[in-house]
Amino acid sequence: MSLITYEKAGDIALITLRRSERRNAINAEMSALLHDAWRRFAASEERVAVLSADGDHFCAGVDVQDASKEAWKGVPNVGVKLDKPLIAAVSGWAVGAGFTLTMMSDLCVVDDTTQFLFPEAKLGLFGGITASLVSRIPHKVAMEFLMLGDPLSARRAYEVGLVNQVTERGRHRETAMAIAERLASYAPLVLQTIKRSAQETLPKSPAETAYPQMGHLAALATSDDYREGVRAFAEKRKPAFRGR
Repeated sequence: MSLITYEKAGDIALITLRRSERRNAINAEMSALLHDAWRRFAASEERVAVLSADGDHFCAGVDVQDASKEAWKGVPNVGVKLDKPLIAAVSGWAVGAGFTLTMMSDLCVVDDTTQFLFPEAKLGLFGGITASLVSRIPHKVAMEFLMLGDPLSARRAYEVGLVNQVTERGRHRETAMAIAERLASYAPLVLQTIKRSAQETLPKSPAETAYPQMGHLAALATSDDYREGVRAFAEKRKPAFRGR
């Protein structure tokens, strides 16, 4: 089975992390598959997506022994811009990159076993995207979480506005699906406009804007037009650009 699966339930896309034997730690393959899943959802007829995970824990963060150098591409609304609702359904630990996935979702439902953790300051690394947490919850709460690296319980996450609902153990998926079914019945163009407007209003971290720009520049450097421009310069002729 693929480490990331994409299934359809009517107008709902079900995107699932499936590496439970490693607490769904995200390796290079999973980063690429997540990017593909977001692209598929963005281009699909599905109106809303639910992101969840196999096993007792949502995600133990990036697999440091097999991490992608472009892990940001697997982050929704960073690697791929989404204008449709995304709901995270979370249980157990959501650590590092796992926390980032939930933060970048539009809605988040957790069960009462959930613990969020961002230990990067203790490990000596920081990707930068999660700095935008300060625009999503109170500043001091965000700084405490990011700098001290202490766990944030499901109840505390609800109190500070990081999650929408806390369910009994194991009921996070069904609750998220109930919300998804409601959203799927609403006017899709209105939901898309609400999300785009909210995304444009929400302050972003420098990394959140820089990573996509780096991707755009890298794409230019590998384009047919770039190769044609180099050849034309060497051959002292006018380039015939084709827009790809």
